[in-house]
Amino acid sequence: MNGIDSSILVYALDPTTDEHVRARDSILSTQAWAINPTVVHESYHTLVFKRGMSPGDGRLKLRALVRDRRTAFLNLTKTISLFSLDLGHKLNLGGRDALIVGCYLRNGMETMLTHDEDLLSLQRLRFKGREMKFVDPVAT
Repeated sequence: MNGIDSSILVYALDPTTDEHVRARDSILSTQAWAINPTVVHESYHTLVFKRGMSPGDGRLKLRALVRDRRTAFLNLTKTISLFSLDLGHKLNLGGRDALIVGCYLRNGMETMLTHDEDLLSLQRLRFKGREMKFVDPVAT
């Protein structure tokens, strides 16, 4: 199962982007995917306040995704927060990136779909006995 980063989710939900079809298809080509609260709310913020989507449309699209039977919704816990703080410290990641990556890594995701250059530069991450690779499904 793939963890989805907000950079890919925004493209997948905003049909006005050039990357829309590739991002959407990269998610829908799998039987299941994972998201977490940070990704949902980062995506909402970007769709509405940076991409100009109406708040109602952004809300509807994200609610549909969260409710989709193929979506695994990974909650944030104290354990994941502490794990993510350690991860951020070791790799010099920003707080939200560390939380997103840490949540996916701690929950056993083997791949994270992202368009974030900083994360993609890691290629593969090994931390505390867990491993995950980063893939950009919209790269040309």
